[in-house]
Amino acid sequence: MNRRFSSPFANIESREQAMSMARYSVAGFGLWALVLMMQAGLVWWGPERADTAGSTLGLLVFQLIGAAVAGLFQMRKPSRILPVFGVAWNLFELSSLMVGLMVGMPMAVSGLPAWAAALSSGAILVCVILHIGGLRGTVALSRFS
Repeated sequence: MNRRFSSPFANIESREQAMSMARYSVAGFGLWALVLMMQAGLVWWGPERADTAGSTLGLLVFQLIGAAVAGLFQMRKPSRILPVFGVAWNLFELSSLMVGLMVGMPMAVSGLPAWAAALSSGAILVCVILHIGGLRGTVALSRFS
């Protein structure tokens, strides 16, 4: 079955479907880069611009560059390492967000509104699913080769 978009958890039946699923990780890195750009913009132009905005912005830009470069590498030559890295990175972000909520700290980046934090956590979950699909696709590519 050759479909342009399939579920990340569907059975992989052809090399084309495996290649399509391997690209899901690229979409995951792209989505995460967009979320990081949104967070950087909110920190830069936010009303509560604190003294630590420079270091927070620097970390966000560093992560943004890392996500963009990883997405480009995954698009050029799909590998198993980058989807595993993406899953680990996003699960770390999700766990740090949850720990912050449990101990009553402000959301992941100080000064972000609640809607931005909710949007970021939703995007993290979507990225994890996309990276799992990308990992399944790259494993199937090696099986079909």
